[in-house]
Amino acid sequence: MKIPKFNFLKTLIFLLVFGFTFVLRTHNYERVPTSNHLDEMLYAWSGIHLIETGVPVSWSTLDYPKRAEVFKGKIDYLGGSPEASVTLYKPWLDEPPVFALIVGYFAHINGADRNQFIPSTYIRIPVVFMGTLTSIMIFLIARFVSGYWTGILSMLVYGTVPLIVFASRTAMPENFIALLFTIIIFLLLKFHKNTKFWYLVPIPLLIGLAGLSKPTGFFLLPFALYMTFAGLFKEGKWKVTLKPIAYLVLATLPFIGIFFWYGLHFDPEIFWNITGIQSHRPVGFGSLGWFFMSPAFDTSFLKDSWYIFCLLSAAFFIFLPKEGNKRFISFSFVYWIIIVMISGGEGDLLPWYRFPAFPMLAILGAWGIQYVVKNPNFFTTFLVAGMLLGNRLLLVNAFRPNIDPMSYRWLFTALMLPSVALSVFDNKKLKSICRLIIIAVITVGIYFNSIYIYNAFEIKCENLTCPFVPSSDLSTIHIPFFWRFFVLGEPTYK
Repeated sequence: MKIPKFNFLKTLIFLLVFGFTFVLRTHNYERVPTSNHLDEMLYAWSGIHLIETGVPVSWSTLDYPKRAEVFKGKIDYLGGSPEASVTLYKPWLDEPPVFALIVGYFAHINGADRNQFIPSTYIRIPVVFMGTLTSIMIFLIARFVSGYWTGILSMLVYGTVPLIVFASRTAMPENFIALLFTIIIFLLLKFHKNTKFWYLVPIPLLIGLAGLSKPTGFFLLPFALYMTFAGLFKEGKWKVTLKPIAYLVLATLPFIGIFFWYGLHFDPEIFWNITGIQSHRPVGFGSLGWFFMSPAFDTSFLKDSWYIFCLLSAAFFIFLPKEGNKRFISFSFVYWIIIVMISGGEGDLLPWYRFPAFPMLAILGAWGIQYVVKNPNFFTTFLVAGMLLGNRLLLVNAFRPNIDPMSYRWLFTALMLPSVALSVFDNKKLKSICRLIIIAVITVGIYFNSIYIYNAFEIKCENLTCPFVPSSDLSTIHIPFFWRFFVLGEPTYK
């Protein structure tokens, strides 16, 4: 067995990027997204009731029989905000139990009252660490496909794009599915390189956990089947595909059986009715357009320019012919978009359906950044200068002004002028200047992103009333010394 050579500098850079993005992901994790996120309560209430009473109870807007209703009214936290008016049903069978048990367990061990609004402080703890593990898997996948520096950049994108960071904190099962999906992708990449059966052994368990968190997780099985068959076929081993294909299917079936057993055990009538409703969510041919035109991590839009850049990058590399492992990344991203299209609707703002696509989107975004740095010209400079400083807008509120219009016009013109000259004079020095401008804009853009993530709660709540929940040691982790550079100054009152 070949032992990888230890590289101190690369290890140090990995740890610095990992530590930096970990702090950004944890800082104020319980406050952003808002702590009154009612969709998170679906799983928190179900899980804590299942643990403490043996029967899942939660809210729903689906067609439950009147006999299942156990509460209708307002639920709050310690007599105040966060609060919501809900109808609770017992047994609650909107979703299977695994993810609910995970977040419910953390609510339970922290002493949450199942009859109150459960603080996001507790239920987001496991999700923050899921996001952290996902970022490591992103590094491993990107390094495997495109090398170490792409791995670092992909991890940095996943950890500094505001929409993706806030999404990775949300206590929704799609974040668990995102982690499991990345592990499956990495195992299949290894399988494509060396078709050893043991790379496939954990995959049914991972699919089973995903499906028992939310039924869409079972759609990872066709993905694994296709990639397994493709890997063997390209190696000329299609004659031996029956064994691994049969294994993946047969080893996943018990988990599908558990899904049906769980619902039928509590109430067959409710289970079949709710499953039928869930399987007939409205979808249509507008689904793909909706995916691209509705950037969000919550039930409201976030104009995250970096997220949009990553989407543009994804579209570019999907059309750009890629072979081998790079095609694998594009295919994985597109595959989950297809799952969103056939399951998530073409108009409902349910952003969490998209979360499992975000890890591959981060890698595609990193490819895009590398491409514009390697190819400085008028068009790449325009895209970078016009897009990657855009999150400066997120730092604006009633007390914090936007950039002065004339200052913006002069600055944008100054950034573009060298590339305009380069479009006429093919000069190496001009090309180097354009590359430096692109690198500088990317660096400043990451800094804007980091400031916003670090101060998102304060920016929003300087002019709004926001719900408070208990803080935690995890949410107050600071970057040693350098945290001062990420704290906004006093607002300007007019």
